[in-house]
Amino acid sequence: MVTIKDVARLAGVSTATVSRTLVHPELVKVRTRQKVELAIQETGYTPNATAQNLRNSESKTVIVIVPDIANMFFADIVRGIQLVAQKHGYKVLLGDTVHTVEQANVYLDLVRARQADGVISLTSELPNSYRYKSDIPMVTACEYFSESSIPTVRVDNHSSAKKAVDYLLELGHRNIGCITGPMENPICIARKAGFDESMNSVGLEPEPRKVEAGDFSFDSGYIAFRRLVKQCSMTALFCFNDMMTLGAIKAAQEMGLRIPEDLSVVGFDDLLFSQYCSPSITTIKQPQKLIGETAMKVLIKVLNKEQAPRETVIPTQLLVRGSSTVAPQKI
Repeated sequence: MVTIKDVARLAGVSTATVSRTLVHPELVKVRTRQKVELAIQETGYTPNATAQNLRNSESKTVIVIVPDIANMFFADIVRGIQLVAQKHGYKVLLGDTVHTVEQANVYLDLVRARQADGVISLTSELPNSYRYKSDIPMVTACEYFSESSIPTVRVDNHSSAKKAVDYLLELGHRNIGCITGPMENPICIARKAGFDESMNSVGLEPEPRKVEAGDFSFDSGYIAFRRLVKQCSMTALFCFNDMMTLGAIKAAQEMGLRIPEDLSVVGFDDLLFSQYCSPSITTIKQPQKLIGETAMKVLIKVLNKEQAPRETVIPTQLLVRGSSTVAPQKI
């Protein structure tokens, strides 16, 4: 395999000169540059991608930051990002922050060091400065900061949550419980506002005892539901994601509750398992792949220094399945 040392030996120059010719040819004397170029041609040496990208100040790499790589919600989003990235010659690196700002900063530093060109962040667990603006090319998707100037791709969490609860109200439910995600998260704040607005629309004040917080995991849905049933009675439940929904359904079934006859349940996301579990889950569908594709298209605009939309809102859809039905009649 031909190396840069072989080229340097044939051209009668140092390896540093060969590197300089590849990266900054304008800094090399014409005669020397010609000797190096001739040696490259004779040896068949192929400059590595790193050298070529340094010359162009591009790595052709983007980083996708996720808060939890085990959360299956992000899979189709990343797939959408990768499809568009590949079409435009970009590689995608996946960074798991494990819900820590410190780890997120490690990935952001890669862009600052020009080892990657830009970032798509699927988490709001970022350094505080990113609540307002970014010092690197960045797009946020799903989770976002409403006061930030960073371009974002998201769904309307407020109206989507309201859509879910309006549906339960139309079925006659009035005792509706709620399992939220972490309430410091912007999407959870918006979904809770949608829940409250829907309840208020029929003259009901949301009761704190009918609300429990989870962390978007199966286990937290299971635990939160067991807490709820100790605090209140309910005929319906709205969960802020499908993973917690499944955990809540498992807890309800273990307690002898029938879904949907005794308890109607509505989730959020439409993960793949939602249509195959028993009963299948009524849920708000987020088009994850489209979110990913759109986020990457926006990032490409940012990287090309084109005008990128400050905010792109992707529509959601209520999918009615087997986990919901009319409220049970009072005897």
